Amino acid sequence: MLSTKYTYNFFKRNNIYYLLAIFVLFASRISAQNDTIFFDQNWKNTSRESAIYYRIKPIKIKTKNAIGYKITSIDSVYIINDYYLKSNKLQFEGYSKDKEGEYLVGKAKWYNENKTLLDFRDFNYKTNNNSKFEIPEWPILYLGYSIATKSQLTGGLEFCLDCKQENKLFLGLGYGITSYDGKYYGLPDVHLSYNIQKSIFLKAGGSNKNAYALAGLTFLNILDLGFGYTTPFNKEKKPVIQGFTLGITFRFTNNKNVYGHLRMF
Repeated sequence: MLSTKYTYNFFKRNNIYYLLAIFVLFASRISAQNDTIFFDQNWKNTSRESAIYYRIKPIKIKTKNAIGYKITSIDSVYIINDYYLKSNKLQFEGYSKDKEGEYLVGKAKWYNENKTLLDFRDFNYKTNNNSKFEIPEWPILYLGYSIATKSQLTGGLEFCLDCKQENKLFLGLGYGITSYDGKYYGLPDVHLSYNIQKSIFLKAGGSNKNAYALAGLTFLNILDLGFGYTTPFNKEKKPVIQGFTLGITFRFTNNKNVYGHLRMF
C-alpha cells in the first residue's frame, strides 16, 4: 500500500499543476479579449455584447513585404483584418499606416457574410516616391450654389491634382450666373478646394468681379457645405457681390478615387 505521506505529496504536486494550467488558460483568455477590438454598426468602439464586427489587434509588418514597394517615411504598416461577430467570417482585409485602419495603403478588400467580394481598391502610393509630373486625374463635373448679397449658380470642371492621397486637392474651372438689378451676369469661376480626410474642406476662388474664401464640412467629397466671405474687386462696377457667404458644391465623376469610402462597407 502507498503511504499516507506519498499520497499527500502526489495530490499536492498535481494540484499545483492543475492550478498552473487553470492560470495559463485564464491568462490566455484575458489576453485574447484584450487583443480583440469590438465595433458597432457605425464602426464605433463598443462592448462585445453590442458589437457587430470585431478586429484582432493589428500587428506591424514591413511596408515592402506587405504591399510590394517602399513608401517614403513609412517603414512598416499594420495588418488589418475585420470579422463579422455573428459568423466569424472575414469582412475586411488590408493594410494601414495607423492601427485604427483609417489610412489604408496597398490592396484592400471588403466582403459580405457570404464571402462575396463587395469592393476592391488599391491605395497606390508609388507616385509619391518620385517628382515626375503626371497629368491630373480625369475631370470632375461640379455644380455649386452660393448666397452672399446675391445668389450665384456655378458649374464646370474640377481636376483632382493627386487623388492617390487621402487628402484631396481640387482645381476648378467653371462659369457662373447671377442676377443684379434685374439683369443677368455671367462670371467665370476659378478655385482651389483642399478636402481634408473626408471631413472638412478649405476653398478659395474668384471671378473677374470678386474673390471668396469658404471653409466647412464635406461628405466623402461628394458634397461640400461651407461658410465664408466674398469681397468685390470694385464696388462701383456691377455686379457687386460681397458679404458673408453660404456655399454648397456637388461633385459627379466615375473616378472612385475622388470620393471617400464608407468604412462599414
